[in-house]
Parts: sequence; C-alpha cells; structure tokens
Amino acid sequence: MGKIVLYTNVKGGVGKTTLCGIFATNLANIGRNVAVVDADLQQSLFRHRKRDLQHNPDASLPWEINTLRDRTPEEAATIMANLKLLPYDVIIDCPGNLVDPNLKVIYSCADIAVVPIHYDSDTLDATQMFCEVFKAHFGAKMFFVPNGIVSVEERREHLQQERDKAIEQLKAYGTVTPRVKRSVVISDYNTLLPLTTYQRNAVKYAFEPIINELQEGGVE
Repeated sequence: MGKIVLYTNVKGGVGKTTLCGIFATNLANIGRNVAVVDADLQQSLFRHRKRDLQHNPDASLPWEINTLRDRTPEEAATIMANLKLLPYDVIIDCPGNLVDPNLKVIYSCADIAVVPIHYDSDTLDATQMFCEVFKAHFGAKMFFVPNGIVSVEERREHLQQERDKAIEQLKAYGTVTPRVKRSVVISDYNTLLPLTTYQRNAVKYAFEPIINELQEGGVE
C-alpha cells in the first residue's frame, strides 16, 4: 500500500499548496505512483493544474488530481477509505483552517503530516497551537518544513534565537527538516513538467526525510 501524506497548517501564506504540488511531482519523477487530492476550499492546486493544461493540453499527467469540494463528511469518509486501499501515495492539500467539516476524516486517515512553516513569530505560534490540537487527536507522523526562507533571516541574531527556540519546541511533535530557500525556481513550478535540476536541488534535503519515511513499508 501507499501512504496518505497531508500538506497542512492553519497559518496561510507558508507555501503549503506549492510544496504539495512539487512533492507530488518529485515522487512521480522517482518512480512512485502518486494521486493528489485538493481538499482546500480555494482549490488552488486544482486551478493551477487547469491553467497548466490550458497552455499545454496534450501533456501527459505526472499525477491525477481530484477534489473534495462539496463533499459531505460521509462522502469524504468513503473516498478516504477507498484511497487508503490504492497502491499509491496520496498527497492531500488540506484547508488552511481547523473548521472544515471534512478535516477530521482526512486527518484520521493520514500517515504523514507535512507542515510548512516560516520563521516569523506569528507563524511559529500558530503552528505550535496547531500541533497541540493535531497531536492530541491524530496519529500521523509530523514533518515541519521551513519554507521560503530568506538568507538574511538566518543571519540576524535575534531571529536566530527566536527560531532556534521555536524549532526546539516543534521537535517535541515531529521532525524539522532542512529549509527550502525562497527562490524563483519554486514559484515558477508547473504541475505538468518534471522538476528541473534547480527545483530538485531546492527541495532535495527538505523532502529527503519525508521520502525515507514513505519508503519504509510503502510501495516502491
């Protein structure tokens, strides 16, 4: 069986949807079977795929994408149960809130939760609050991906101290991966194309521990 991987956080603007799509393409590029579900009400990843197809309608699809839009919790539960039976890694772009009626079903089925973060205080505080709720009710293994990080953020002493303290707190809930730098190669991502060398290098070390977790008992 494959595994169900969430990209989730209650804090918006951390690059959840972009990393979700890039991760799915990365898995497809290394030969794993992948399906994607856009569970966010904004349907950002689903709409991204539609735009890409408008520009390249004959392209082969590295992964299929479906949505949970307008599904009742009962319908979502049936869909999630069926997804768990597939020999695929199912990557889910989750809503950026804790009130979506389908979240409990989605979170309950997950094997891995990937949580993109920024280093600012608001994001770190919101993420820790989210972790407390998530870990109290759900069993998915958590990975925190510092994303869109500007080099100057890593050099300022007061930011370093705040970041290091917050990261130590997050380690109580899961694994903090190496960071993904802010880069145009990430923002220029296309859902139809293989990752370029620059894109692979940009996410390689952040994705490595998550992929290793997937490969333990998943579909090779």
